[in-house]
Amino acid sequence: MSRFHPLTWWLWAALFCATLLLANSRWISIALVISTMAVAFTQKKSSPWSQTFDWALRFAILAFGIRMMIAVLIGVPMPGKTLFVLPQVTLPDLFVGIRVGGPVTTQRLLSGFDEAILLVALILLFATANSLSNPHSLLRILPKRFYGLGLASVISSSVAPQAARAIVRVRNARRLRGQKSRGLRLWRGIALPVLEDSLERSIDLAASLESRGYGYFPSPTRYRPERWKFNDTMAISGAIYSLLLVIAFANSTLLIPILISFFVLTPVLAS
Repeated sequence: MSRFHPLTWWLWAALFCATLLLANSRWISIALVISTMAVAFTQKKSSPWSQTFDWALRFAILAFGIRMMIAVLIGVPMPGKTLFVLPQVTLPDLFVGIRVGGPVTTQRLLSGFDEAILLVALILLFATANSLSNPHSLLRILPKRFYGLGLASVISSSVAPQAARAIVRVRNARRLRGQKSRGLRLWRGIALPVLEDSLERSIDLAASLESRGYGYFPSPTRYRPERWKFNDTMAISGAIYSLLLVIAFANSTLLIPILISFFVLTPVLAS
């Protein structure tokens, strides 16, 4: 049985997401990335949806690399110390202010880094919530008025876990046939069966919920009801404190990211 209420991790992620966007601080983004990874790996379970964090981490690294590459190759002229100079491409007048190549300054790289690390933090926050919360338990507590939303979320919340499991199955099948199962060139042959298998299983899950009468009753099931406990309050208390801290002190000092890193770990302390 889960140690937390199904909504706990999603509230935790949403509050820290608001903290991250309000702060808009490089150090807070770095602190959230490191501490969120610590939470994800310490609280990891042997469930199908727990594998989604590993793939989200790879996707976040890829997104970070692409954003930094764009920051180096494409941008607008910015002040700062020139680190190196790339061959510059002349663009039409339509793209006035945008430059491909040219001098790469420290300000240009820092601006790209701030946006990239913010994107990584957002991806990892919701990946942690998705990997640590049971989507099936979350659907059980939805009232009847959210039946359509719940049925749609069955597909959306289970595609990523099913895709992670499908990748393992397809790789094992290729390995048993004596074929290579790793490499960038092989993803073209793996992606289609993985997407097809994960989507079919998600739709089957939605159909099984509908066949069992999901959404046809005025209130959620009383069988094993999900109750909000004290450790759930403790788990999201750190996220609430972080949001209030950022609102109270807009100009964040180095102490605030350290405090927020501690607040992110409140679910670990409450478990």
